[in-house]
Amino acid sequence: MSTLYLAMKYPLDNGKIGIVKGDQALARKCYELSLKIKHRATKPKLPLLGDTTSVGVNIVSTTDLDPKEEFQDRRVSPIEELEQVQIGEASNQTTNIGTTLPPEEKERIIAILRNNKDLFAW
Repeated sequence: MSTLYLAMKYPLDNGKIGIVKGDQALARKCYELSLKIKHRATKPKLPLLGDTTSVGVNIVSTTDLDPKEEFQDRRVSPIEELEQVQIGEASNQTTNIGTTLPPEEKERIIAILRNNKDLFAW
């Protein structure tokens, strides 16, 4: 997952790699909306030589700066039971996968995770 390029790669059933790409402008707009940033047009106090264009001002209330506060009660939870899988040598190097995966797919995912364990931030 690349947060810079808003792209996520994943293995396909045919052995190729699929890519999901996001829209950076839309992601920024969504983030601003989550922070409740209001945009209002204001006129400058002293118009410069008959200029009547409005200037945009972003208003952020200091009480709205923590977007997590509002969503504490509505956290996303898994739709199925999860199983903890050891992917590294250390006891804290684990991750969770769904218990409803077919056995061959589960083993394939575990193998991919173990081969790429150096990419995790432990």
